[in-house]
Parts: sequence; structure tokens; C-alpha cells
Amino acid sequence: MFSQGWLIVGSLLLILGLAARSGGPFLVGLVVLLGAGTSYLSHRYCLHRVEFRRSFVPRRAFHGEEITLTLEVTNRKPLPLAWLEVTDELPEEVVPSRGRIIPSLRQRRQHLVHLFSLRWYERVRRRVTITCRARGYFPLGPARLRSGDLFGLTSQGRTLESTDRLIVYPKIVPLEALGIPALHPIGDHRAPRPLLEDPTRTIGVRDYQYTDPIRRVHWKATARIGRLQTRQYEATTTHRIAVLLNMDTLGEYAEYRGFIRPLLELNIMVAASFAAWAEEQGIPVGLFANGYLPEGLRRVRLAPALGSVHLTAILEALAKVFSTPVMPLGDLMALEAGALPWGTTAVVITAVVDAPLLAGIARLQEAGHGVVMVLVGDRVGDPRLGIPTHRVSGEAGWRAMDEIRLV
Repeated sequence: MFSQGWLIVGSLLLILGLAARSGGPFLVGLVVLLGAGTSYLSHRYCLHRVEFRRSFVPRRAFHGEEITLTLEVTNRKPLPLAWLEVTDELPEEVVPSRGRIIPSLRQRRQHLVHLFSLRWYERVRRRVTITCRARGYFPLGPARLRSGDLFGLTSQGRTLESTDRLIVYPKIVPLEALGIPALHPIGDHRAPRPLLEDPTRTIGVRDYQYTDPIRRVHWKATARIGRLQTRQYEATTTHRIAVLLNMDTLGEYAEYRGFIRPLLELNIMVAASFAAWAEEQGIPVGLFANGYLPEGLRRVRLAPALGSVHLTAILEALAKVFSTPVMPLGDLMALEAGALPWGTTAVVITAVVDAPLLAGIARLQEAGHGVVMVLVGDRVGDPRLGIPTHRVSGEAGWRAMDEIRLV
């Protein structure tokens, strides 16, 4: 910056040139004074009435898709800006197509740097295509503006704390690409009793049979008739799926021991693919996970339902869910077993099998629910529980994620 000394030097040269009637010192002094004045004004007012706005479309994307990020700067004053540097903080999971990238001191963050030059009252927009390389709920920003004088001798900066949120849904792939049979991934529907029963609609009683669960016993009718009576429920063809997602990738409730990111991302991709398959088949589907959401919920809990809006809610939850488990999945199963509609098929997606998980599966079966297990990764062994079990190997999962292209 031109300091007070430059002002003194310029003034002396100007006076000397006038006194000696010499054009050389006079012109040099005039240039020094003009440069000092310009530097002072630029330093003091360079960021005055300068606005920055970030926007992107679409606001939500799938893993692997591209979005357009627009950076807009406006100079709302008569003083032009010779240069304006905009440094916008982005997650490492998005890759810009242009602009200078520098690392950030914050973990898994990076800075996108752009240089602008603006005339008085000018607005400049710059568009950048960014590729979403991972699912997640990402903050874009804050941004830092920096500008200064024409000579680059002085500068000042200002940080804009406002941020925008980008939601990247997990990738959805066909079940057969994961090695899961697409026609009957939850078992053959041609069961001996094709109609499910709705336990909320009792239509009568009958004599108790040894195969009836004890929860179906109608105790009042038993006392009146003198022998065990069982409720008869109205038949219904409604089938429901509850996707139970295990965020624990280390076993034994690894809340404080971190996680294995590849296994976790494969778990989430399989859960999203199952939910999309169920929606396509017209089957109500819900999501239950032992992770938590940014909104402060203790766990993910979306009851089975139909519709594209509900599927979007499931995908959004899978994008936002944190990697830290809040409880063993087996405990979550025990909590939800009684709340799920009778006859719901629970699809358990997990990369580990431990004692709490096995206890939770047994509790689901006791409550009258079918269970299908999807083992993710190559580290987990088949517990051989006598239930439909599928395996998604790490190689098959990542190959599906890499090869499936979104249209």
C-alpha cells in the first residue's frame, strides 16, 4: 500500500517541479500522488457494496450426476474493481470442471478459487459444472472475497458465512447387478397362504391349533367357551417391506471405533436399490436405520408407505444419515418388531453379524414378520439361520456402482 511516506515524497516532488518550473519532477510527483490516492480509495472501498451469490441446479442429485454451479458477483458502486478473488469452500466429494482448486485446512474440504474483474455497476456470472462423486448432505460455503488496489500492493478480505446445502442421493442400481434375484428378492410369493392377515380386523374366532402363536389367543372367548380360542383375521393381499439398515461396519456396536467407509456406502446403496425396487413393484416400503439425521432424530424411522414422495423421503434420509450408529441394529429390531404391521417382510442389510443382530432377527420372527438377510462385503459369514439370504460382495457392489450410468 502507498503509505504516508509516498504522499510526502509525491508532494515534495510536485512542489519542487513547480518551484523549478521543471516538468519531470512535477509529473513524477503527480503520478505518485494519483497512485497513492487510488491505492487508498481502492483499499478502503474495494469490497464496499460488492455482492456475491451462489446458486446451483438441480438442488438435489444422484451419485454420479452433474450439477451446474453459478457464481455471481455484483459491483454496486462507481469505483471499478481491477481484481476480485472469490474463494468458495466445497466438499471433496464434488469435482469442479474448471477453476483453481486448493486444499482446505478443514477435513474433506477444498477451495474453489475464481478471479474476476468488474467495471462500475457490473454483474458477472460464471458457471461451473461439478460432478457428485459420493452421496451425502454437503454444505457449500462459506465464501471469502478478497480485493485491493490496481497495483496489487494492498488487499483486504471479507468472509461470507452463508452456506447452501446440496443433497446427493445414493446411487440406485438394478438388484440383479448386485447378484440379488430381481424377481423374488424377498422370497417366493407363491406361499401356501398367499393372503396375509390384518391383525387390526378380527372377523371371528376358532379353536386353537398348536401352530398358532400365543399372541393370537382370544382370552375372553376362551373363558366363555371353556377351551382355547384363536382370533381369525380378515385376509388382505397387502404386502409390506421394512428395510433395516445397519450402520455398524465393525461389529459389537462400534459407536466410538469409526467405520469402514466402502462397506457403509455399499450398505446404503443396497438399501436405496431395495427401496426403489419395492416402489417399482407397488409394494409399500419403509426404512429403519440405527444412524441419526442432522435434524436431531435419534434414529431413522420411516414407516412403510407407497408413492414417489415417500421414496424421495427415503432417499433423502439415506443421503443425510450419519455414519455413527446410535444403537445396535438388534435393539432397533426389538423396538420396531411390535410396531410393524403383522406380516411385514424385514430386509436386513448388514456388513456384520453379531449376537444383538441375531437376537433382533429372532424377535422379528416371534412378532410374525418374515426376514430376509442381505450380507454386504466379503468379511461377514453366513449365519445359516434358515431364512432367505443374499450376498453382495465388495467387488460386485463397486462394479455395479461404477458401471451403471444414470440417464
